[in-house]
Amino acid sequence: MIREVLKEIVEKESENKPLKKAAVNIINQVIENPKKALEKLENAEKQLKSSGQKSVSLTDPDSRWMKNKKNKIELSYNSQISVDHKSGIILTNSVTQQPTDHHQLIPQIEKIIETIGPLSAKTCISADNGYFTQDNIAYIYENKLDAYIPNRKQAHEAKIDEKDIKTFSKHNFKYDHQNNQYLCPNNKKLPYQKTYKYNNKIRQQYYTNECLKCPDQTNCTGKNRVKIITDYSGELAKNMSLKMETPEAKLEFAKRKETVEWPFGNIKQNLKFTEYYTRGLKQIETENNLIYIAHNIKRIFNTITKQTKQILAKNTTTTI
Repeated sequence: MIREVLKEIVEKESENKPLKKAAVNIINQVIENPKKALEKLENAEKQLKSSGQKSVSLTDPDSRWMKNKKNKIELSYNSQISVDHKSGIILTNSVTQQPTDHHQLIPQIEKIIETIGPLSAKTCISADNGYFTQDNIAYIYENKLDAYIPNRKQAHEAKIDEKDIKTFSKHNFKYDHQNNQYLCPNNKKLPYQKTYKYNNKIRQQYYTNECLKCPDQTNCTGKNRVKIITDYSGELAKNMSLKMETPEAKLEFAKRKETVEWPFGNIKQNLKFTEYYTRGLKQIETENNLIYIAHNIKRIFNTITKQTKQILAKNTTTTI
């Protein structure tokens, strides 16, 4: 009886106003296998509650809405890799449902140690701005790791030309670590004023009433207002930011682009792997492992081939 009623609903709705394909598929699944369809809907409801998002996919409830490299928000997974700079070998990988990288640095480092053993004192760790959080920085200093992570301002400046930054943008207010103050583009001092807590995060504010006398006040912050610089980082994060201003740190961090971005490029362009073909977190993790194993095998093969050619070239003699 229920099946006949559902069929009538689909037919009537299709005539008046076409149903979405997903809705039609679900109704058809209920008609064919009510028990399986109910389990699917219950799983989707569970994922919807745990995700904190407004919707989930019925075909892949484990996926989450994320912004991709093309600035489009799509249902996706967040793939993480750790790569050895010298060999290009992927040391660890993981798949997460979290849209941001904020909580992924510590698990990746611990996974590396689990895979290859304790890190040597000469090991350098580079990560992009998405990993720049107080918890991550604190972990790095507590474990005495030599890490290179730019803050949001430094990452932004590295991507755009200075001419594209507005004169009185926050990016042009330089932090004076020694005196704990900011310097505006007119070289005026914005000293530390107060610390407060918001959303369990420590925030510090820097400003000066000298703004009220500045001829550029209107362009900078608006009439009868002062420029307030809010710093969201703690002391350890400021130390990391200061470190990232040095030429040595910039050179070390520059290696990251060829270290991490190259494997992703190789997998997408050469191996033609641009999207996952399975559904569900467990299946995606398996698929992820297989594609990165393929990358590593190719790297090992290329390295052995190169070394073999070099050995043969050295040992080859020519007789005339």
